Amino acid sequence: MQSLNDLKILDAIVQFRSIRKAAEHMSLTPSALSRKILALEAHFGVDLFERTSKGLRLNPSGQYLAVYARSQLAEMEKLRSELQAIKKATSGHVRICASQSVLESFLPVHLARFQLKNPKVTVAINHSSSARALTDLQEFHSDIGLCLNLPDHTDLSVLGMAEQEIFAVVSATHPLASAGEVSLAEIAKHRVVLPPQGSGLRLMLDRQANLENVYLTPAVESNTYASIAGACRNGGLITFGLSLYEQSEEDEASNVVLLRIRKMKPANVRLVKLHGRTLSPAAAKLAKYLAKKLRAGSKTDAD
Repeated sequence: MQSLNDLKILDAIVQFRSIRKAAEHMSLTPSALSRKILALEAHFGVDLFERTSKGLRLNPSGQYLAVYARSQLAEMEKLRSELQAIKKATSGHVRICASQSVLESFLPVHLARFQLKNPKVTVAINHSSSARALTDLQEFHSDIGLCLNLPDHTDLSVLGMAEQEIFAVVSATHPLASAGEVSLAEIAKHRVVLPPQGSGLRLMLDRQANLENVYLTPAVESNTYASIAGACRNGGLITFGLSLYEQSEEDEASNVVLLRIRKMKPANVRLVKLHGRTLSPAAAKLAKYLAKKLRAGSKTDAD
């Protein structure tokens, strides 16, 4: 690779799949960016793109080089953060991929508390799944992952983990609110809100329902589960969450009740990074904080 700018150009083309949009992003003219592409292909002696009516598409050689480019850009970001850390400036940018149930029940509150103490650290969250998290990390789209029931893999290093119970979440006025513990059969008699098909939490609920010969018919099924959950509970519907669940001020005001579900196996939540990758100081600090919260379930502020 000839320069850092070449890496950025390649990444921009992959991102936008358009010469014009990539050129605008890189503050270049389309003709100048086209020359850069030709120079890259000449440098490596292979074609990197397929030219289609819908724009540029990476061929296998281009896909391989794109992963390399992202890894080098990630390493450069880590180096930049390390140099800032040497100057005693706690700053940097961290990318997290997270499964929906963790993103909704755990990350919002703890990220807010972390950033109160670390305002110069910015965070980007990518909604992912256990199946996609490995690819997100391998292709350097994310620095760390926090996922439900993530399988073992030689490319992953586990930074923290916790076994988490799954609860039914209801308002204090719900008929089941005083039960303390309920079965899926009891839950199925009421209106429920379910996360989307294929999400980790939904897979666990459907699997247990099948074992008990129970069918959960959702009154509401949504990809934006967290954003509608509070309103649904106030309307008498049952939602679900992990024991990592953090009540918002609105929840506390409406006296939300968490009910244990009989026979429901706990979920495993893992915080991971790509094996062998050295995290930037900002990413390492956030990972350490999240690992601590996973272990302790503490609600104290960030260190």
